[in-house]
Amino acid sequence: MPLALLLLNSHGATTASAALWASVAIVLSVPWVIPATMLFAVLSAPVYMWLHTQGPVPAVLDWLGGIVLCAAVAGCHINAALLLTWRRVRQSAADETGLRDFLFRHGQHK
Repeated sequence: MPLALLLLNSHGATTASAALWASVAIVLSVPWVIPATMLFAVLSAPVYMWLHTQGPVPAVLDWLGGIVLCAAVAGCHINAALLLTWRRVRQSAADETGLRDFLFRHGQHK
């Protein structure tokens, strides 16, 4: 969510800083940005076509740029969720005793 707010706040900023934050978002979502872009583009195509019946339509390149930024934010969220899951699994695996510890502990009691 902070990345999405940062991108929204950079909308009125200079072009260089807005492009920098957009590039950072895309880099942070690297493995997911292409599939997410395709998904968002397919899902938003009916909305874009419907806008044609309502009056002035946003330029297609602006629309597609917004789709890529939405996909980048979604990809960053996927990466963050995977990172947190990986850290939790790694931490819980470190807390558990292994087979070696179990056998060593029970071997001493005999």
